[in-house]
Amino acid sequence: MRSLEQYLGRQRAYRLLVLAVLGLGFFVRVWHFPSVPPGLNQDEAASAYEAYSLAETGCDKWGNPWPAYFPAWGSGQNVLLAYLTVPVVKAFGLSIFSARLVSLLVGLLTLPLFYYGLRPMGRYPALLGLLLLALAPWHFMLSRWGLESNLAPFWMLLGCVMVARAVSTQQRRWIIPSLLPFAIALYAYGITLIILPTLFALVLIAFFQLISQRPGPWLLAACLFVVVAAPFGLFIIENYVLEHNLPWTDKLFFSTPVLPATRLSQESHNTLRDIYEVNSMFVARGFTDSTVYNQLPGYPLLLRFTWALAALGSCTLLYRLAKWRTQLSKRRHEAMGLLLLAWAVACIPLIFLFGLNTNRVNHFFLPCLGLAAWFVNMLIRHLRPSTPKQFIRGAVLAWFVLEGGLAASYYLRHYPHGPIKEQFNSGLPAAFAAVNRLQGVGQVYVTPHLPLGYVYTLFYQRYPPAQFQREAQVGIDSLEGAYQVNRFGRYVFNSQYLAQEAAYGYLLYKDELQAADQTRRKVLFSDEIWEVGIMLPLQNSVEAKAP
Repeated sequence: MRSLEQYLGRQRAYRLLVLAVLGLGFFVRVWHFPSVPPGLNQDEAASAYEAYSLAETGCDKWGNPWPAYFPAWGSGQNVLLAYLTVPVVKAFGLSIFSARLVSLLVGLLTLPLFYYGLRPMGRYPALLGLLLLALAPWHFMLSRWGLESNLAPFWMLLGCVMVARAVSTQQRRWIIPSLLPFAIALYAYGITLIILPTLFALVLIAFFQLISQRPGPWLLAACLFVVVAAPFGLFIIENYVLEHNLPWTDKLFFSTPVLPATRLSQESHNTLRDIYEVNSMFVARGFTDSTVYNQLPGYPLLLRFTWALAALGSCTLLYRLAKWRTQLSKRRHEAMGLLLLAWAVACIPLIFLFGLNTNRVNHFFLPCLGLAAWFVNMLIRHLRPSTPKQFIRGAVLAWFVLEGGLAASYYLRHYPHGPIKEQFNSGLPAAFAAVNRLQGVGQVYVTPHLPLGYVYTLFYQRYPPAQFQREAQVGIDSLEGAYQVNRFGRYVFNSQYLAQEAAYGYLLYKDELQAADQTRRKVLFSDEIWEVGIMLPLQNSVEAKAP
């Protein structure tokens, strides 16, 4: 009886620990949402406005009906975040909150999903993996802002969890939908297309005996994957192979726009040597690009020692696979480890294709966290029986709680007051609110130094998409293949389209303004970054100065 009570007590304590770690992860992601990070990135503003346009018109901002990939600023943007944000925009309107809510929810859902995926490995690696994810700066930072490619790790993880469950249970209800998340991940981030072939080949090799026992359900799963991935595949064929639309695609319920320039064409000027040098340095720095929206100063991207533990875990798992391949593939608690390893290995080709940054390798981090947790558990289990294993397990958890807690504290208390304010253009909502109060001007000049200034204008002014499509005067940069929006409505983004003989409003960085313009402008709004006002014609300012 006492042993049963002790077992139940341990079970209760373990559940409380899991709930505590989940609560900690939720807190770090939700506290002061959406004001941290302050401001708004141009990519998340663009994706949110696409959702607004889809909600209002059924087309993206350029008038393409339900595209498989957005032309966006010219070289394209992934569509999944915008599609998931459509009901959010309908419910809450277009705002920073609605732009970031889906990313937050996906980030929160990743925590219990990761725990569920690791649970067959054992109670301790599942708890440790959950803790590593909950407090990894990489993940709690990406959960709080709306970069569309950051949704890909969740869908890839969901696919790995479902495949692991499918091969271990051999049940149709798990097998048939198991590949669907991978198809959805293509719409979250196009780079997934490079990763999936290697991943699928490795999965087929590792679990061939099990898959061959149920060929019918697995064939249905493959067909379902093809159907869901078909619009994205058609987009790739038209843009990267044919470079034009097929004549029958205008009859489909979705569109596959041909881009002015593809991402690969923009990367084509880099030589293999350039790519090698950039990526070698990137890997040596711990897979960080040191950008303020991806990295906390003084804290690693993942928690300390994670990379080394993941590398050791990968080598150990490869050794076990080579020695006991048949038995490994049949054991459910090993299936998830093999899938994480396959996912990590499938990311390796990215190193040789183009220059990497933290966002481009976001596929790589979740499998590393899982493999690190698996290896720590394996290492402790194989210590001598006399070793205080429970104490070591607790010490490992305490170390990561301390390190991750310090990182989270810095992020919530100090990070919002640093360079991220300028990087995310903090203060723009108040500046555009001041623009709406400008009276007696027919034009408003928005600084050309603001990245995608026209997108910010569309977002903060909630500009009607159909009206934008009618009014926009657009060119294409012949070098970059990017859309250049010169003006729409009363907003001007290119000084050549500005009628300077009349008074006009302006929204500029404060350091853009010259002392010579002091007598010409009437300031309506000013903060540490922006200034909004009215610029008088030169003749009027001279007359006003005369006695």
